[in-house]
Amino acid sequence: MKRMRWWTIAVVAVLVALTGCSTPGGNVAATVNGVPISVAQVEGPVQAIGVTDGQLAEPNATVLSYAIRGEIARTLAAQQNIQLTGAPRSAVLAANAGLAKYEQDAGAASFVTDVVDSTIVLNKIGESAFLAAVQQASVQVNPRFGSWSVESASVNQAGGQLSQPWATASPTPPA
Repeated sequence: MKRMRWWTIAVVAVLVALTGCSTPGGNVAATVNGVPISVAQVEGPVQAIGVTDGQLAEPNATVLSYAIRGEIARTLAAQQNIQLTGAPRSAVLAANAGLAKYEQDAGAASFVTDVVDSTIVLNKIGESAFLAAVQQASVQVNPRFGSWSVESASVNQAGGQLSQPWATASPTPPA
């Protein structure tokens, strides 16, 4: 009888441990190739930028989409030695006055960096190469924010449901 009780306790402990490992905490909005993007990295810029008529229709999905693209862009920049600071950054900000006005806002700074970094890399390597990198990236989105669309390289807010599993399989990279 004692043996059965210990066996039951051991099985329950293993199941609890596995459940804890399979789902991240509520403070992670997404992961990109194992790099977490926190909820604060999404909510901070949304609050800093604010939403008024004519602005971001789905601000959380838009900010998270750029955070994911920004992470992919920084990986590509490191691999291909693409400069993300200095003149390339200044050129992107000069071309977008709406974005430049948020550059000095601490709450929106991460969003500005994500937009600028992804724009620089996209302009340097081209759309097809960037989309190929997006397809190869391992991206999981917390269902609270929606689901990741590889085709559009963005978060689809309509797909977000808490009943969906947090981690979804990434598309298989081409051989």
